[in-house]
Amino acid sequence: MPQFFIKKENIQENKTLITNLSDINHIVNVLRYKKKDKLIIAAPDNFVYEVEIVSIKPDLIETKITDKYFSDKRLKINITLAQSIIKSQKQDFLIQKATELGVRTIIPFVSKNTVVKFDSEKDKFSKVQRWQKIVYESAKQCKRGDLAEIKPISTFDEVVNFAGYDLKIVCSEKEDAFSIKQFLSENKVAENANILIVIGPEGGWDDKEINKFAQNGFASVTLGKLIYRAETAATVAISHIIYEYEL
Repeated sequence: MPQFFIKKENIQENKTLITNLSDINHIVNVLRYKKKDKLIIAAPDNFVYEVEIVSIKPDLIETKITDKYFSDKRLKINITLAQSIIKSQKQDFLIQKATELGVRTIIPFVSKNTVVKFDSEKDKFSKVQRWQKIVYESAKQCKRGDLAEIKPISTFDEVVNFAGYDLKIVCSEKEDAFSIKQFLSENKVAENANILIVIGPEGGWDDKEINKFAQNGFASVTLGKLIYRAETAATVAISHIIYEYEL
């Protein structure tokens, strides 16, 4: 059954309310669903609801809950991906794959060699809104029990000063000795641990940035002998973390 996400306040006793106009259009005009057809609804509390459509209006679909269960389709650890913003389609791809891989939080940021430029705060805001839509559609497709959170665009200094993580890792093309595999195998973490992984821009890291990471408790690691594109590096790094701590 198709899955959709709703806000917590749209769950009322034995019914749910779908108010997202894009979802309503998809259900009615693409799926051609009618009364008594069934859907899966995921909520922010990680509960999943099997529901049956009761009524359809242009701005509201009301359903009755037929079953409820806790979703186990989420990672046991909390991965935050901080990605120096890359060109549009590549950034879209990265966010899509990070969502599918179970990343909990995505923090786009600007570093010295970031190629992408923003004209205004409004431009930044519209980009974040676009990325949030990509997260939503990707989460529906892979049937996650939760939605990844896209944070507002940050600066390099904000990222390098982040605290509250059990592990802080920066992937660097300048590192050639200490692999991410070695680092993860030597640093076991408990369930629900918070891990921050930072990926650089297409132009690579500036030496001063690498020094700042080291001064702020980040482990600098290599992903191997090959130099990956930024969007590939992110998926490789996340996959290493999942393999080490989830499988």
